[in-house]
Amino acid sequence: MKRMKVVVSWLGVIVASVGVSGVAPGSGAAAPQKGRAARVERGRAVYADRCTRCHGADGQGRTRMAETVEPPDLSDPAWQRGRSDARMIASVANGRGQMPAFKKRLTRQDIAASIAYVRTLKR
Repeated sequence: MKRMKVVVSWLGVIVASVGVSGVAPGSGAAAPQKGRAARVERGRAVYADRCTRCHGADGQGRTRMAETVEPPDLSDPAWQRGRSDARMIASVANGRGQMPAFKKRLTRQDIAASIAYVRTLKR
């Protein structure tokens, strides 16, 4: 039951992050682009600070640390297709394999933003 509450909580983050960048009635089409761009830029900063050590700046995992932890290639289109935003957010929040949990180190918005940025790494 606790896990269900966590999933529901994170789904709320996804909905909220999409809603923040959504178009308000009568605001035109530029609003979503500005909101998405701001979220991706925020995610770029989070990624640079917390993720590049293992995943590399380009997401391909070609780092010295990657030799030990073997992270996935985040830029691989097949890898990205196989993971929903909700799954990626849960992985960052709760940790996965050798990746540590970041839910106590990052805000939900920062985690969602980092996923938005990772989506831009697709080759």
